Amino acid sequence: MKADRRDKNEARIVNVWRGLGYTWIPMKPGQGFDGLLITPHAIHVVEVKNGKRSWTLTDCEARTKERIEALGQSYDIVESLDDALALVGAL
Repeated sequence: MKADRRDKNEARIVNVWRGLGYTWIPMKPGQGFDGLLITPHAIHVVEVKNGKRSWTLTDCEARTKERIEALGQSYDIVESLDDALALVGAL
């Protein structure tokens, strides 16, 4: 799998979040995650993966995840629409 390629399910997931009134700020390739999801209750660091395929984090994603979690924060990996809705408490 090519690194820095957006997963095909990302657009659908982001559209659902935006439909709920949330803000999605996409990151550029190489930043270690796909985007920031801003809701009234939290700011989420999000990596979108396709749950229908086998995947691993890139080296950059793994390093970013490790740094964020070392500070006691969450690095959220979303694989499906159900995951996306559960993240924001809408499921």
